[in-house]
Amino acid sequence: MFDFMNMMDNYKDRKVANYSKEGLTIDTCAVSDSSKAYETAVEHPLYNNGRWVVVELYDTKKEAKAGHSKWVKIMTKKKLPTSLKDVSTANITKLVDAVDTKWRVRKKSKEA
Repeated sequence: MFDFMNMMDNYKDRKVANYSKEGLTIDTCAVSDSSKAYETAVEHPLYNNGRWVVVELYDTKKEAKAGHSKWVKIMTKKKLPTSLKDVSTANITKLVDAVDTKWRVRKKSKEA
C-alpha cells in the first residue's frame, strides 16, 4: 500500500523529463506505486487547484519520453483542454475510487 515510499529521495534516478515554465510543470518519471512503470503528471494553476494530475501511464521509458513531449505540446497550446482526467493507478486512488470516481475529471477553472 505504501509503494510510494520507495520513490522518496531518488527523483534524479527516476526522472525521464521535466518541463517547467510560467506556473506549468509537466513531469515524467519512473514510479513504483502504479500499474505501469512510468507516468506523466501535470501541475497547472487552472486544474485541480494547481495540484498534480497524473495524465498518462507508460510501460517503457521510450513511451514515457514520447508521452512527455505530447503533453508539453498539449499544455503549451493557446487553447488548453477543458479538463484533465487523472489516470493514476496508485493504491491510494483505488481507495478514493471506492467512494467516488467523479474526482478523476479535473475541469479547467475559469481564467482570470
